[in-house]
Amino acid sequence: SWAGMVGVAASIAHSRSSFLIGFGYIIISILCAFVAVQLGSDSAKFIASSAPITNTSYQFAKKAHYLLRRLIAILILYIIASYIYLDRGSEQDLIEGKQFWIASTKWNQLSLSIFFAISGAYAGNKVADDITPKFVQSSVFPMGTLICNAWFGLLGLSLNFMRLSDESWVDSLPLRAFALNFCGAASLFARHASDNRQLYYGNKNGGMKLAGINIAANILFATLLFWVALEVEILLNPEATDKKSGRVVRKLLKILESRREGQNTVSVG
Repeated sequence: SWAGMVGVAASIAHSRSSFLIGFGYIIISILCAFVAVQLGSDSAKFIASSAPITNTSYQFAKKAHYLLRRLIAILILYIIASYIYLDRGSEQDLIEGKQFWIASTKWNQLSLSIFFAISGAYAGNKVADDITPKFVQSSVFPMGTLICNAWFGLLGLSLNFMRLSDESWVDSLPLRAFALNFCGAASLFARHASDNRQLYYGNKNGGMKLAGINIAANILFATLLFWVALEVEILLNPEATDKKSGRVVRKLLKILESRREGQNTVSVG
């Protein structure tokens, strides 16, 4: 996912103490996405090689969808087997989980991950296809994908932001499922690659320029989110003693904290 790519890039950059390594990871991931989209198209044609060739791609899509349905059936069986295998947790786990509404057991983790991932995929496509066109009209660029990647990528940092105030939030299954599964599924990583492919091949005049602009815009937003994620990652690390590290996020947190204290003072007065 796009949000996952940003989070992993921040973790890698923090562990290697290099912004450039994290940024390089983002560039390589996007390039791999382009390769994967092209391989997917070629694979669909290869799967349908025994079908009658027509002037449309319907034969390719039909065979690819049939294979996809079989893979989904296997995935469902795997999930059912996982539910049978996983332990539902002890009574002590249920008592300790009352702090965050849901006990931190593997059974609950799998259930929430599936639910939030499905909900996130629906929400991401809903925002991109139905909601964004109502506000952004007459644009040759796929603004829905860009907005989803930027918005849900930022929301994907909610877990780490909450950990800045209280480290125990890391044990919250609902928050983890929202930040990782929901936001990860809602950010449209593969769709970004396919959008650029359509821009390139769908416009005979200037297709490369349009695809280049769209790629640059998405990389720009990804870099900004990556920078914020890296700042938060540094603040979460107790061994980060560099005063310059995480200074921007630290200042923002101080501003928010001072405003909250001011509101509390007014309400008490």
